[in-house]
This record gives sequence, structure tokens and C-alpha cells, in this order.
Amino acid sequence: MSRGDSSASSDADRASASAAEGATEPAAAAGSADPTDADAGGPDTADPDAGGETLVEVRNLKKYYDDDGFLGDDPVKAVDGVSFDIRRGETLGLVGESGCGKTTLGRTILGLEDATDGEVVSDGRNVARLSGKQLREWQRDAQMVFQDPEASLNDRMTVGEIVREPLDAHDWGTPDERKRRVFELLDLVGLNEEHYYRYPHQFSGGQRQRVGIARSLALEPEFIVLDEPVSALDVSVQARVINLLEDLQEDLGLTYLFIAHDLSVVRHIADRVAVMYLGDIVELGDTEAVYTDPAHPYTRSLLSAIPGSHTGTDRRRVTLRGTPPSPRDPPQGCRFATRCPAKVRPEEFDDLSGTAWERLDALHTVFRERANSETGVTELLKQRLGLAAAADDIDEVVADLFGWHPDDGAVPEDVGPDEPLLSGDARAAVEDAVDAARRGDDAAAATLLTETFGSVCDEQRPERHVVDDDGRVSACVRHDAEYESPGPVMARRYGDDD
Repeated sequence: MSRGDSSASSDADRASASAAEGATEPAAAAGSADPTDADAGGPDTADPDAGGETLVEVRNLKKYYDDDGFLGDDPVKAVDGVSFDIRRGETLGLVGESGCGKTTLGRTILGLEDATDGEVVSDGRNVARLSGKQLREWQRDAQMVFQDPEASLNDRMTVGEIVREPLDAHDWGTPDERKRRVFELLDLVGLNEEHYYRYPHQFSGGQRQRVGIARSLALEPEFIVLDEPVSALDVSVQARVINLLEDLQEDLGLTYLFIAHDLSVVRHIADRVAVMYLGDIVELGDTEAVYTDPAHPYTRSLLSAIPGSHTGTDRRRVTLRGTPPSPRDPPQGCRFATRCPAKVRPEEFDDLSGTAWERLDALHTVFRERANSETGVTELLKQRLGLAAAADDIDEVVADLFGWHPDDGAVPEDVGPDEPLLSGDARAAVEDAVDAARRGDDAAAATLLTETFGSVCDEQRPERHVVDDDGRVSACVRHDAEYESPGPVMARRYGDDD
């Protein structure tokens, strides 16, 4: 989320200054979240202690923007009820499409953003409710490496001053001891003492990122959030920085939350991976298990885009239609329901084709977003669905999607008169929805489509299900015993590339 994110450089300065007044008194113990609480989404594994000691517990964490309602709009739900654990000494990868809330989640865990609700518990402290000296104490133990090393380093300061800044802010040691500490840190990240007096613009991208890493290590934290730390670097440089991070973790006992969009990089470095969509975690488990046999339809769709990664039931690339809904108005049920290729469909419309379902979903998206926007339906169609319409008229939209005008019996040229995309009750429902839209009631139009073509996926937010013996979890209603699991459904709908 761009809103609420200040520049990386100012964040780094603030994080350094925060350490200056670190408190020595312990924070008040926070009440532990009930792992069975439905709002919290349950723990991230069947056995919270499996695989190692927990360093950070995130429970039902929320971060909303514009939540004061000043303009009468709903808040932007950047992070909405996220729950998971980070184990001491591990690298937890966090992946998902741009804008899904990954960076906001990392910043909120560190206290760089104020949590709207929920808990971030470490060593008995609810970090999300700390302030003043206690918050600065946490921020000394938990640091962040930012995405763009060029933007996160003050070009008016020498490298020595940049790395020494948190030591100065905390009044750590004597001036000579601080200088020696900076030399140690530069050596630790593969730089030389002579680099102490140079400026960031004199370094390559990889070297600048090493400076940022050195700065994050100055106060000996045990937990580091790495926000896309190699995405701005060349591939060859990426490998060297990743190797450095792994070496530092082994030598210093660090714990990482590794945020990235490059799924191949995450597979290389992460012990476990969490998949995020529209402000929530949809799947979390051991990296190889997630990559080899993804459980959630969104995870399967993401991984199908990696060349050479296709396995068993997911051998064709799954192209998701459109873009995620607005975090200001997320779906009531499953967040992925508007794009899900394995969505549960009502039995009475089993005979509808995949194309018909895709276009029904598209029409529903238009009605739903039009009800919450002053933008014309044609523009919404172009922006959200990549389709063209002749005029700002709902009848033309239906013609574009289904090939027939609501007032006539025309069918698309590529569909014979005996094979319309919609007929009978399905077509009647669309015509009723169009009538509501003509009256200016787009909300009612969307509701009519949901009532007719919707399912449990549209009505309830799915619970987390443990899907393997290692405690991997996936939030999809198709893991309920009464439904067919996502894998076979997607294989049948998309087929195999044999």
C-alpha cells in the first residue's frame, strides 16, 4: 500500500532515532490471543511449537487507513485479520501480488505503522500496543532492510555516518568504539574500511544494499524484516546478497521475515512461506510443500506462472481474470472469490460453461464497483476487465460480455442459436439485474447476481484448514469434507498440457 508509507530514508532515520530512548523496564504482559478465536483465524500450524521456538506471534492484526470516516468512505483494509507465528532462527517468506499488504504488514509488525487492532507478541510484550520507550526498545531488537537501497540511504552522509547513526542515537560506547564497530560491520557485509569515507552514490546497487544491511545490524537485533531486499538488483548481484543474508543468519542467529514478489528467490531462501492476498494470509507452510503441492487456489495460480514449476495437477498456467477488488471494499466472503478458478458453484447451474461463469463474475464486478464509485460502467469495464464497450450504457456492457442485448434475442457470432452463453433462469436473472441497474440501483443488481449465482464462497470467510502432517494451513472452503478439493477442480477446469 502506498498510502501511509513514508520514504525509506525517513523510515530508516526514524528507526535509528527510536533506539535512542530504549527503555529498560519490561513492558506489561499482553493477554494472549485465543488460537481458536474465529476472528483471529487460528494459529498458523496445528502445533504452535512444532519446528522451533516462536519469536513473534501475530494475532488478528489489522491496519486500516482512512478509518476516521472523515469523507464518509470505508477504510482501506490494507491488513485485515492476519494471524501467524515467526519461529526463532527461521526465514519466513511473504509473497503475493503488488498491493496485497505485504509491506504494510511488515511495517506494522515493527511498529513503523500503528496497528488498528490485533496483537504482535514478542517476549510477552504486545508490540502493537507499545509506545514511547517500550516501543523503541522493540524497534532496537527488530530492524528493517528497505527495498530500494538508493532511496533508503542519505546521499549527504558518508557510509560511515550512515552505519554509525543508530549507534550515535543510542549513545552506544565511545566515539572510538563506534568507529571500530562500523569497521566491523562493513567487514561483516563484505565491504572495506576505506568505504567508511565514501558516499552512497559512489557505490553499485549491491554495495548500497550491503550498507543498508550493515546499518540494520548495528544494534545487534535478532529479528529483521527484509522488504524486497534484492528486487532492485541485477540477477547476478541478487545471488550474492542472498548468500550474504544466509551467512549472516547462520553466524548471528537472525530471524527474517522476507518480503518478495519473486517466487524463485523465496523458494531458495525461505524455510516457510506465507501467501498473502488482499490483506490476509491464504496459505502458510513449509516452503517445499507449498511449492510442490500448493493447497490454495491462489497459491496454485501464482506458482503456475513460474517456468518449469508446474506439477501434477497444475501443469497449465492459470491466468487470473482482472485484478483484486479494492481493499476499501473487499468481498464479504472469501477474498479470492471474485477471481477464483476453483470457486464453488451452485448445483442448479452446473451446466454453464467456464466462459459463462467468467463473464457472470465480470458483470458482478462491474455492478459491485459501480455501486461504490462515480466512475461510469464502461470505464470500469475497461479498467478492471480489459474489455471495450461502445457507450456508457449497461445494455452495451451486457452485449459485450454475453453477445446479446437484454431487449432482444441476439446471440454472439461464435455461439450458435442453440448454444447461448446464458438461457432460462440464468438469463432471466441477468435481465432482472440489468433492470435494477437501469433504475440506478447497482447495489441491488449486484445482490441479485449474488443471490442467484453465488455460493458459500461469497457468503462466509473461510476458516483455516490444516492440510498436511507438518501443519500447513490453507484458508479455502474446498478443504471442507463436503466439497471437492481445489486441485482436482482446477485440473478439470484447466486440463493438462500433455
